[in-house]
Amino acid sequence: MNDYRRDFREAQREYYWSLPRIMLGLTVASVLLGGVGYAINLASQPARIASKTLDADNVIWNYEHFYNVNANYASRLSQVKQFKGLFERETDSAERGRLRMEMAAMQQSCRDLANRYNADAAKLNRGLFRSKSLPETIEAGACE
Repeated sequence: MNDYRRDFREAQREYYWSLPRIMLGLTVASVLLGGVGYAINLASQPARIASKTLDADNVIWNYEHFYNVNANYASRLSQVKQFKGLFERETDSAERGRLRMEMAAMQQSCRDLANRYNADAAKLNRGLFRSKSLPETIEAGACE
């Protein structure tokens, strides 16, 4: 009878600790699987970046983007020069004030285009697609 009680108490003790052991095992397994998943994700990141960057639609969009921003910059620069001429010839002070405000807005737009072009040209994933016939950078000071 003593052996029976001892076996029963051991079984009871084992039963009591079984759930924490199972939970600990599941926790360790999920942490390990999560770590492996993170490592695989991290290792595949460069390939996904290259794939996304060299996607045909992205290449075409970036190539056209540089041409469009450069053309918009040239157009805005021309408008600024035109407004400077109008401003210098104008004698009415109210009209000069209006022209000055419009010219300041155009100059700001011109600087914004130049800075956007320069920022995109400096980015590795965008500057890669700038045509060699386009300038490396655009001078924002030319808008003044």
